[in-house]
Amino acid sequence: MNAVIVRLTVRALLLQRRSLALVALAAAPLLMSFVFAIAARAGANHRLFYSTLVQELFLPTVAALVALVVGVSALGDEREDGTVLYLVATPVPRLVLVGSTIAAAWITAMVLLVPSLLLSAVLALGSRLTAGDLLWPLLGTALACLAYCSASAWLSLRVRRPIVVGVLYILLWEGSIATFAASASKLSIAAYGRALVAQALPQSKPPVAGPVASVVVLCIVIAGACWLGARLLSRVELP
Repeated sequence: MNAVIVRLTVRALLLQRRSLALVALAAAPLLMSFVFAIAARAGANHRLFYSTLVQELFLPTVAALVALVVGVSALGDEREDGTVLYLVATPVPRLVLVGSTIAAAWITAMVLLVPSLLLSAVLALGSRLTAGDLLWPLLGTALACLAYCSASAWLSLRVRRPIVVGVLYILLWEGSIATFAASASKLSIAAYGRALVAQALPQSKPPVAGPVASVVVLCIVIAGACWLGARLLSRVELP
């Protein structure tokens, strides 16, 4: 991990114009929780609402899209404008370069997502809120987001239109096929994030794996994407 690369990349990602759109996207669940807190009738199932919000909207769509954009931007923008040549010309190992940019993308994504997640829990659950209601969704979001950032960074080096490919994956696979097909959900990043959320919040169907297995799978995705990204950074045709 290179602290200088992480710091400069985080600053560049947060100062981009597209960050404003990502802030608006991340705030969508917060707005829904605010409306629910105001309009909820007596006897409303607050935990079910918050569980559905996190598992059906926040993780597979909001967090995935935010991580996709910042993950692609972390390396993709460098590649497009040619500044990646300065990075690869340094004596820093390729794996460290990729790992540092992915870490920067993850930090940026978490800065955008965590306030919305925590405030949504406070608004939706109110006095019913427990430590587990905060920590398990936070852990699931953090690991799933890191996996999305890693896969997006790899994708930015692999294809010319990574945003388009990533959006198609998120909307068609994560949001549709993997949601309704139990076997397909095993190839879904969001499904393992939801499995961690399920430790504190109810689910409409059984988790794809236990908490330990979910952490292991997400870590394998993260490590694999970093390694593949480092190989591509050495071989890809740079501008």
